[in-house]
Amino acid sequence: MDVTTLRRCTACGSLVEAGANFCPECGTRQIDRDHRPEPAVVPAGVPDAPNTPVLMILVALVAAALLVALAAGLVLGRIGTALGGIGASGGDGEAADAMDAYAPLAADWQDKHEHVADQGAGDDSAGLAVAANDAGAWIEVNHPDLLALADGAEGDSGPLYDQLVGIFDRRAEVLADIEAVGTEGGTGLGAAGDELGELTVLDQQAAATTCQIADVMRAEGDNPEDHITLGMNVTCP
Repeated sequence: MDVTTLRRCTACGSLVEAGANFCPECGTRQIDRDHRPEPAVVPAGVPDAPNTPVLMILVALVAAALLVALAAGLVLGRIGTALGGIGASGGDGEAADAMDAYAPLAADWQDKHEHVADQGAGDDSAGLAVAANDAGAWIEVNHPDLLALADGAEGDSGPLYDQLVGIFDRRAEVLADIEAVGTEGGTGLGAAGDELGELTVLDQQAAATTCQIADVMRAEGDNPEDHITLGMNVTCP
């Protein structure tokens, strides 16, 4: 035993190795003369913080995912809106859609016809001529719209709308004859009675054709009362 590595027990004085923690004779715990620091304790389970490049990549991936989700939501929203629009506008058939365009024209014509009839019942030949000219000019202005709605009407109502356009064409011819009568000084029912009577017959034909279109609307699942207006002066059975 190397005496340079021995020391005396602090309790019993027996020789104890310098590195021993307890005395082999009395068992007393030995205290080192030199301080020996405790080993550093490293906490377990705490991950190292990611370095800057890795953190930037993670942030970019999260941002990209959010953008993709947002874009997908916008696309789905537009699709839903489009589908909803289809469902909302798909209730009207061809006949009903065309009637919605025809009804205002038919109602305006009733006002024109009434004005011509009132002038024809009076004694103002110039007023009769002006009224007939005004009604004829109105038909000429609206004739493209009449043709457009008839061309756009498909199915069973298409030929019926063509008939209505033909009735307006004949009205324009009759109005030209009434204007000529008024220009020549004719007034009263006797002067343009035949022409005024024909306008009434043409209105009856238009009403009958409109009621045929109403039957087509019912067949297409639409209610004619929602599309044939009071101003048209049409009563269907």
